[in-house]
Amino acid sequence: MAYIVVQILNALSFSVLLLLTGLGLSLVLSLMNFVNLTHGSIFLLGSYIGVQWMASGAPWWMAFPAAFVLTGLVGAVLDRYPFRQFYPRTHLMQVLLTYGLSVVFADLMRWGFGADTLSPVLPELLQGVVFVMGFPFPVYRLFLIATGATLALALWWAIERTLWGAAIRACVIDRGIVETLGIDTRRLLTVGVVLAAALGGLGGALGAGMLSAYPGLDEEVLLLALLVVVVGGLGSFTGTVVSALLIGFVTTFARMWLPEFANFLTLGMMALVLMVFPHGLLGRETRQL
Repeated sequence: MAYIVVQILNALSFSVLLLLTGLGLSLVLSLMNFVNLTHGSIFLLGSYIGVQWMASGAPWWMAFPAAFVLTGLVGAVLDRYPFRQFYPRTHLMQVLLTYGLSVVFADLMRWGFGADTLSPVLPELLQGVVFVMGFPFPVYRLFLIATGATLALALWWAIERTLWGAAIRACVIDRGIVETLGIDTRRLLTVGVVLAAALGGLGGALGAGMLSAYPGLDEEVLLLALLVVVVGGLGSFTGTVVSALLIGFVTTFARMWLPEFANFLTLGMMALVLMVFPHGLLGRETRQL
């Protein structure tokens, strides 16, 4: 029983990373109907920022807001050029653009940070383990669960309980109607892209203490983020949360019980969900005009 409890905590910590990354990707896909395959690169960049910041001797807790701000700035630059020229184009063109950029970013990060696996130097406060029913569990993962849950609640409040969030949700449903109310949707969409990138970078900085940072992590995270978005359904915050938890738990326990079939079980679960819910668990059918 104690071992199962520890694995549940492991699944929760993994689900938090999926949630932070999936929310950012879902925001861009739902709000702008834009396929952004550079999201995994933003996550990896956030991981490298977190590792380098903690190794610099600066206050460790500043690594996370630094990753949030710096990757948000990258998102602002990408929104300005070249994303803006591709928003009205087909998904195929968007995929070609963003996949090409992800390859360029991967090579740049390999050149800048090297090809070795880098792990952050955690502060004493987050080192060590606590014992859960006699089994050791890393302190950092508890910090990750608490921080991720707090950030998810804050984002839920911003989207569901503020005027900005109401405008974002309205843009998803009908951007034209929002513009008739005098709201600058172009600026609103820019904020969405920047927030999505910042969330991806923050997830990377938080995940560095659990996953480390290495070339190829961007592709692994991107695949998982796409799974979270597809299974949860576009335009649904709750669906993304449920999907992240479902994928996190299925992946964690599959790796524990059937490690050789872990990927098969995760993808099989996605296929089963989409057979029953074609638009995702809590997704809505989009209107075609």
